[in-house]
Amino acid sequence: MDLGAELLSIGDICSETGLSPDVVRVWERRYGFPMPVRLPSGHRRYRSSDLNRLRLIAEAVADGHRPALAVKADEAALRKLLVRGQSNTWTPIVDPLIKAVVEMDSAHIRTLLQNAFSRYPLKDFLGHVVDPLLEWVGYAWAEGSLGIHQEHLVTEILEDFLRQMRLALPIQSSKGSVLLATLPGERHRLGLLMAALLYAAKGVRVELLGIDVPVASIANAARTLRVDRVAVSLSIQSSGEPTRRLLMDLLERLPPNCQLLIGGQGAARTRKVEGVERMTGIGDI
Repeated sequence: MDLGAELLSIGDICSETGLSPDVVRVWERRYGFPMPVRLPSGHRRYRSSDLNRLRLIAEAVADGHRPALAVKADEAALRKLLVRGQSNTWTPIVDPLIKAVVEMDSAHIRTLLQNAFSRYPLKDFLGHVVDPLLEWVGYAWAEGSLGIHQEHLVTEILEDFLRQMRLALPIQSSKGSVLLATLPGERHRLGLLMAALLYAAKGVRVELLGIDVPVASIANAARTLRVDRVAVSLSIQSSGEPTRRLLMDLLERLPPNCQLLIGGQGAARTRKVEGVERMTGIGDI
């Protein structure tokens, strides 16, 4: 039997968990998990049995738990870490949204999102409908009760919906302009789209560069597009000293009088950089 056929490459692990190769290798060195298998060819492979635990770890870290705690926890302990108190933020419309996600009823998901968008102020819609839905989807996917096909479907629907709402909003030249992007290795797009919608709702001209963008490219785009702000979205997985060095590099490359802002869960965990404004939540936009 071919042992390699039962194992996963680091690319497989990263695509299934959202973790970066660097993060996986750091965890290997620091915490001893996951432990790769060496094939006769010398290539490193990972056991498929480790994938569910890695999903739970990724979700726990994204939820704010320290990697040192999450990586060392077993699956039962990880599930306890991921139990969330939703009572203060979970609006009634989230329950039928969850049911529609499970049933993959894409038309109903869109209808419910439109109803919620019409019913709630924008920040409440994002904070009390979209955020709790994403938290539930992340946990359900991590524990294996939601398939990757269901998670991908609702993610694509949300991305389409947020773009559609943003593009329908008028621009006010007096409100300035902002370029939104994520740094290299950061592939979380929804936070970027939520921020873009909030800026657009204020009349700001939004230029969305997207995810996993080299620092030099962000700076060149800011110069070409003549924006007065660059906003970088950081997830929990892209915080820390490497991210801080990238931000310092970006700040040096930006045109004069172009402000650099950071937001997302990783912003609070990145040591302050002089000249970079930190946004702690959607209320800061």
